[in-house]
Amino acid sequence: MNSMTGYGLFEKRCEDFYIKVEMKSVNNRYLDINVRMPGSIMYAEEAVKSFIKSKIKRGKVDVFINFEYLDSSQVEIDIDYELLNKYIIISKELEEKLGVASDISFSKLMRDSNIIKPQKAEFDGDYIKEELLKVLDEAANEFVKSRSFEGEKIREDFKIKLKEVKRLTDFIEERAPISLKENENRLRERVAEFLQSSEINEDRILTEIAIMLDKLSIDEEITRLKIHTHNFNDIINQEGPIGRKLDFLIQEMNRESNTIGSKSNDIEITSAVVMLKSEIEKLREQAQNVE
Repeated sequence: MNSMTGYGLFEKRCEDFYIKVEMKSVNNRYLDINVRMPGSIMYAEEAVKSFIKSKIKRGKVDVFINFEYLDSSQVEIDIDYELLNKYIIISKELEEKLGVASDISFSKLMRDSNIIKPQKAEFDGDYIKEELLKVLDEAANEFVKSRSFEGEKIREDFKIKLKEVKRLTDFIEERAPISLKENENRLRERVAEFLQSSEINEDRILTEIAIMLDKLSIDEEITRLKIHTHNFNDIINQEGPIGRKLDFLIQEMNRESNTIGSKSNDIEITSAVVMLKSEIEKLREQAQNVE
């Protein structure tokens, strides 16, 4: 089981260039990959994203790639004069329309990677991409390890909460027949009082009592809740993406606990249901961190 929160970092100094890859992730319903990399190696962006998709299935992943040539004397600078000229024209138009001095300076424009692009014509782009993917692989391994480490802590927390869910469910199961019998006795007492002053058929009344008691029974809900809890425990011991399975089970557990609460008028069961729903909510919050 993996957490959706992770971090990985790896860097490598080759003969002529330096590569550093940093990966971070937080919770997200789907897989959302954001890659920040210099314009000089932007051609490798799709390869980077494809690689990440093969390793990660869920979460918002930010990838920061730093690439530098070590020998600056061999670097050629490619300037996009057309784009630079457009910036200058727009800046002047804004000054005229707004009546304020523009704070766009050449030093700021020079920092735009779309305008200034370091080039290394003699380097094979495939070679750079190959080295980049090697560094990315190492960073991703560290990233996955951190997610797995966090996932183990979440798994242990799940087990603690599931024990409490089981304890509360067992209590409700033990209390349910007692509560049902108390309801039956109260109904019989009321019916007995009613029959003393009525000519209604007693067998018919007793049949209606049985129907009412059947509607108050929570045996089926308890059985389903125990099954969901058992399945939850099985799933958290599985490998691979399990977050959405847990989301579904938590919805079902919540549904059963709500039904139990609405059916029962027993104060002890009602109190246990309140605590049960609290534990299920804690499971839901923690499941948001699971891939």
